[in-house]
Amino acid sequence: MNSSTPVAPGGPRAPKLSHALVERFRARIASGELKPGDTLPPETELLQQLRVSRPTLRQALRVLESESLIQLGKGARTGATVLHPSIETAAQYGALYLATHGTTLAEIHQVRTLLEPPLAALIARRKKREAVESLRDCVSIQQESLRRGDYVSAASAVNEFHRRLEQFSDNRALGLLAGMLNDIAVNVYPQIPLASSNRRERNVIWRRSEKSTEAHAHLVSLISRSKADAAERFWRSYMLDTAAFMQKSGLANLRVTAPTAGFGRRSSPIASRNLGSGGLRGV
Repeated sequence: MNSSTPVAPGGPRAPKLSHALVERFRARIASGELKPGDTLPPETELLQQLRVSRPTLRQALRVLESESLIQLGKGARTGATVLHPSIETAAQYGALYLATHGTTLAEIHQVRTLLEPPLAALIARRKKREAVESLRDCVSIQQESLRRGDYVSAASAVNEFHRRLEQFSDNRALGLLAGMLNDIAVNVYPQIPLASSNRRERNVIWRRSEKSTEAHAHLVSLISRSKADAAERFWRSYMLDTAAFMQKSGLANLRVTAPTAGFGRRSSPIASRNLGSGGLRGV
């Protein structure tokens, strides 16, 4: 049967040409043929190369842009820029799925408790000075923020600490899962009154923030001494303690929400800062 043969009702349908173009560009990005920062030819050149209609090409490019795989240029004469596939994009789809099923923060934390302790052990075994310095910088910002009474900045540094555990583990599969769940959890955090006017709530936040900072500092100490097994045990214990705190405070019942503008990593002001000599920009 050739490509022009009609498909029987209920049978498989041939993909639309725009969908085929999307798959083609995805494959080129995945293979490394198209690298982050590369610029696609202008629209007129792409039309000649691909031999498709303008509406078909534009539809394909809009899909790629919605997947954060390209950034469209201004005007038909400016080619689109290729972007690096990101954890945030994957997390947005995950957040939407979990939100429609009424998933709670407790469920997210339960899985993170399974994933993050092995990440800490992996970093300790890698013996990377850059990782230790970067994590230590996050702790310093937490300590500085708490001294100023700036709970929002302290919380942002806590989130960034978790992200860097994922980034420095060098296990992309494990890091992807942990990173997605962290971004989804961060999207729930705006529901938490970090700057509450209630003294009792502020005291609870203060005590928990101090405990988190102490735990992070101790984990960095274990990692810096390459104590992988101890780091994994300690971080699991800390995550379980956090789960108990969430249950007691009622945070465990908060539900995952649909992704909004500034979802995940891009909502963290700490992520874009250069944190000292070992820090990273835009982790």
